[in-house]
Amino acid sequence: MHYLTIDIPVRLWHRVDGCVDNSMAVDVVEGLMDSVIAASCIRDAGWRGSASYEGDRDAYGWPPREHLLPITLRLAHWEWVLSQLDRWTPYATDGAHDDVEVRALISTALADRTRPQR
Repeated sequence: MHYLTIDIPVRLWHRVDGCVDNSMAVDVVEGLMDSVIAASCIRDAGWRGSASYEGDRDAYGWPPREHLLPITLRLAHWEWVLSQLDRWTPYATDGAHDDVEVRALISTALADRTRPQR
């Protein structure tokens, strides 16, 4: 298994976490347990990244919006995150810029990871 750590600002992780949470809620009803398990792993990685922060938190318990969360996931889970951002984009009422930004961050990190080393 191959893992990749991407440092993602809290404000962008909120978008990922929301899409993943939506997918988990729908997919558990549909019995799509592979999706539910992936979502659980991804949300747990976000909680672990947030737990490592020792400073002040907002009213919801999150670090400051620009704090970088170190999120470590399997490569397949990062790909799944991108697919869930696609899945929920048609329903987004705000944060379209965040979608573009977090997608670029993840896609670039994946491309750099899979690019042959010289």
